[in-house]
Amino acid sequence: MKYFLIAGEPSGDQHGSELMKAILKIDPVAEFRFLGGDLMQKVGGKVVIHIHDLAFMGFTQLIVKLLKIRKNFQVTRKAILDFYPDVVIPIDYGGFNLRLIPWLKKKKFCTIYYITPKVWAWMPSRAKKLARFTDRSLCVLPFETEFLAKYGVACDYVGNPVKQYVRPVINADPEKVRIDLGLNAKPVIALLPGSRKQEIRQILPTMVEMIDQFKDFQFVIGAHANFPESFYRELTGISEVEIIYGKTLEILKIAKAALVTSGTATLETGLLGTPQVVCYTSSPLSWLIARIVIRVRYISLVNLILGQACIEELIQFRYTAISLKSCLGRVLNDQEYITRMADGYRDLNEKLGEREASATAADIVCRFFLHL
Repeated sequence: MKYFLIAGEPSGDQHGSELMKAILKIDPVAEFRFLGGDLMQKVGGKVVIHIHDLAFMGFTQLIVKLLKIRKNFQVTRKAILDFYPDVVIPIDYGGFNLRLIPWLKKKKFCTIYYITPKVWAWMPSRAKKLARFTDRSLCVLPFETEFLAKYGVACDYVGNPVKQYVRPVINADPEKVRIDLGLNAKPVIALLPGSRKQEIRQILPTMVEMIDQFKDFQFVIGAHANFPESFYRELTGISEVEIIYGKTLEILKIAKAALVTSGTATLETGLLGTPQVVCYTSSPLSWLIARIVIRVRYISLVNLILGQACIEELIQFRYTAISLKSCLGRVLNDQEYITRMADGYRDLNEKLGEREASATAADIVCRFFLHL
């Protein structure tokens, strides 16, 4: 069979690569074309557009990049028609994929959406698009199926892929991890400033201010491969912070605490059991628009899944050095608070269940065609 996958961000690249591996176990002669990144390329197939050319941040940036986005749509549609896949699999990346699926339906392509976009967070009426233009939607958050079913979406909860890839690190020996990372015995505070350039520029400098406030700790940045060390050094302005690439989970494993930009990393941190503070800020215009359209109480996946404030979220105007110092001190020293957070993490793990997301999703995709 021929599969066309559409992932537009680093997390989608990771989830897409695992899905491709799982599909190959069922359909060894599978052919792949995709919008994705290096991880998907390693599995096989041909990349049509790399995620470097797809990732944008914020509403104002989207307006500026409008012409490039339009070109990406043209290239994607042509690639799909040329390849003519048996199934198209959009992976998250709602701003792009929700605009593409009506065209896929019109052209009579089978569409199975993996990791449905967060329509419950803003403009929930977008769920009607999933109902109308997809053959199946596969969810990775346990509360999503009930929400989507109200809009007539044919959907399944397949488990959460983050649980799948953090498992080896959870079971790793902390001392060995520390040695492999080249870190000394000083306790670690992890800094995860995000995966987009503008995001990192806005968030990392305030994180770095904590170094002078917590001198008994070594601070380690979980760096993203898209940006050179010089980019991070320019923002930190000092050399006392370690910068490590491709080992974010390992850094979290041995960290006493973590400062985490909102996103998948908050869930990774929770599943690894590391106390955290969630940090997020954007341009005033982007934030104003977000306040108007977003309809959820929390921005971190941990709090959203639990339905309560398990971890502190410092958002926009609350994200200051003073507030961050206070919250970081609390997750390091307030044992009662740390214990409550650990209890929340256990509930989080139970709510996500034990299904292996990529294998379950691959099984559903292939059953559409292979009559298993």
